[in-house]
Formats: sequence, structure tokens, C-alpha cells
Amino acid sequence: MPKNTKDKEKNLKKVMKLDEWGRPTMKKKTAKIKNKKINLSERFGGQGKNMSKQANPISIYKKIAITFVVLTLLLVSVVVYFSIVSVKIIIIPNKERTATSFMATVKDTISQEELTGVVAKGLVRQVQVESEQEFTTTGKDVKDIEVVGKVTVYNTSKSKQPLIKTTRLLSPDNKLFRLKSGINVPAGGKVENVEVYADEPTLEMAIDPVKFTIPGLNPIRQESIYAESSEKFQYQEKGDSKISGSDIKQAQDKLKQALNEKLEQITSSREYEGYDNVVFKVSDDNIKYTTEAKEGDQVEKFKMSATGEAAVVAFSTEDIANLARLKVVETLPDDKQLESFDENNFEYNIEKYNLDKGIADLKVDVAAQMILQEGTEIIKADRLVGLTREQLDDYLSSLREVAGYEIKFTPNWITKVPSLVDHVKIEIAK
Repeated sequence: MPKNTKDKEKNLKKVMKLDEWGRPTMKKKTAKIKNKKINLSERFGGQGKNMSKQANPISIYKKIAITFVVLTLLLVSVVVYFSIVSVKIIIIPNKERTATSFMATVKDTISQEELTGVVAKGLVRQVQVESEQEFTTTGKDVKDIEVVGKVTVYNTSKSKQPLIKTTRLLSPDNKLFRLKSGINVPAGGKVENVEVYADEPTLEMAIDPVKFTIPGLNPIRQESIYAESSEKFQYQEKGDSKISGSDIKQAQDKLKQALNEKLEQITSSREYEGYDNVVFKVSDDNIKYTTEAKEGDQVEKFKMSATGEAAVVAFSTEDIANLARLKVVETLPDDKQLESFDENNFEYNIEKYNLDKGIADLKVDVAAQMILQEGTEIIKADRLVGLTREQLDDYLSSLREVAGYEIKFTPNWITKVPSLVDHVKIEIAK
């Protein structure tokens, strides 16, 4: 073998190495290749390292910028949300009744009296009225009492049934009545308008319509023979008519009413045309009743007459209404204002009058309605912060001053009162 050939084999053996299967490997050659790569890396390594170092800072800055933008958007969203979220509550105030009374003096047009206080011009007059009527006495000089009524007796059996006078009828609550006369009830028939009376006549025996059993019959016959009433039984007192104390009192009341009716006719005359309100009073002390009848007299009718002096006061309702408005306002609480009052529903009563001076004192009763004063704070916004819609409804409904309310959330999809007090708006509806 040539020398150069042997040298080549030696060199080949140096670089070759058998693996576990006996195959040659090129370890040293591979190492050379790696060394070449290292040399290339060394040749260009400085520039590669610089490029890697430049790429890493750019990536970090990008992440920081994105994070900053996201946080900024979140902050802006929160600020916008809290700036627009709000609730508006419109309160409809409750109208409350209030009343007051005051004295007003009506001064006749011809009076020369110098008066102070609440004074209205008008007419102060005195008129005389009289009436006479006949009355029926309701009292009795009682000699006998009875409770009577009528029933229908039925017989559903196949045989007739005679019933003698005083036959007993028993109500469901064990009240006992008797037949006034005997009857004969046909088989499968009935007898109507049969008169009965109570064994013990008292007011409690005047019973309403019921079904009666006939206890004198055997139990089987009681099922087919019975009685029924269709009208309430009557309690009656028998005796001579006489005048009772209540007859006298009722006669006086009716005569007093008649005097007032005559006064209404008088005040419709032309003398009072210039005034839209006329008040009159017949004093009990000024009425004189006259009759020859006395309590206990046994008569069916009696006559009675009455005469009396009455005060008549005429005035303009507008004058009194203006004064009444001022009086009502004076009595209102500080947080209330007058809403309305009906001047046509005032009540007037003549307390006293003096014809010589031409004056009359009227007691005026005024009923009005009041509402909350504008600007009054009935609801504090800080008490509503954080409440849900349901809690808000419960709270507003519990307030005596609130007749109704309207709630407006912004945006309309929220259902909770904002946590900022200045975002809670409360208005009083006019």
C-alpha cells in the first residue's frame, strides 16, 4: 500500500469513531463544524447581541403604554359614570285639612259705632215669627198588651188535620204562640191568614218571619203539619190615647223648625237682595209656646202655637272670606302654606247681637286645606343614599306629608340611589 494511502487511512481513523452498532461517526469533524459556527458567531456576534438587546426594551415599553391606555380608559369610564348617574324624585305633597274659628262683627249700615278688629258691613235686624199646628198623641193609657200576627198552616199528609183554638205554635228559638180560633187543615192543603197571639206579650215576641212546629202533634205528624209566617209580628198596646212627655217635646221641635222655615221666606225679601249671605237665629229663650194640652191628658190630638224673636244678619261673603283667609294663614305651621278653602262652606253662628247699636257678633268656622311650603325640605337626600328602588318606595310611602311621588333614574337601567348626595335631586310638585 502506498504511503500516502496509509496516511489517509490514519487520518480517517483519527476522525472516525464507531457507535454502539459499529458504525463510524464523524465526531471530530462535527466538532470542526461547530468550531466553524462558533467562528461565524464570533464574527457576527457583536451585532446579534445588540439587536436582541434593542428588541427587549421595545417590547416592555409597548406593554407599559398599553397598560396606561387601558387604565386611563377605565378611569375615564368611572368618572363619566359617576358624573351622569343620578336620581330625581318628584314629590306630590299631601293636602292636609286644617280648621280655625274666629269672631267677626257685622255692622249695620246705619250704625254709628266705632269698632275695631274683624268688621264687615251689612244689615242687623230683628223679626218676629209665629206658627201654630195640630199634633197627634202617641202616648197610651195602657190597659192591655198583645203581640199578634198571621201564619199559614200547611198539611202535606194524606189525611186532614183539625186544630183547636189555643193550639200551640213553637218558633225555632222556643217562643210560644197560640191560635186565636180553631181550623181544619185539609189533606195536602193549607189554611192562610190564621191569626195567632203570644202567650207572653213582650217586645221580644214581635219576631221576624219563621217556620213553626206544632208540639201538640206526635213527632211524625209534626214533620208534615207545620206553620209559617211571612210578616213580622206586631207589638200592640191597648188603651186610651194620652199626651206623653215626648209628644210635647216633639211638638215644640216641629214648631221651632216651622219658625226657621218662615225666617227663610222673610230673608228672601228685597230688603236683603244686596247681600249674598243671610244668617238668622231663633233663640230658645225667645220662643214662647202656647197650648191648652197637658201631659197625661187623654186626647188623640192637641194644638200648640209658638212665637219668637229672631236675629237676622246679612253680609257679603267676600268680605268675610278675605278676613278668613288671613285668619287661616295666621294659624298655619311655619312649614305649611294655604292651598285652598271653600268660602261657601263656612259655618256662621250668631253669638250675640245688639239692635240699638246695630251690631252682631258672628262665630265663623272655617275649614281649609294646607300643603307644604315651597322650599321645605321634607326629605333629606343623605338618608336616601344607597337605597334600592324597593327600599326607596317603602320609605317614601311611609311619609305622612307625601301623597304620591315619581322616581327617575339616570341612566334608566340603574335601580339604586347614587352614593353621591349631590346626585340626588328632590323636587316638590306644584
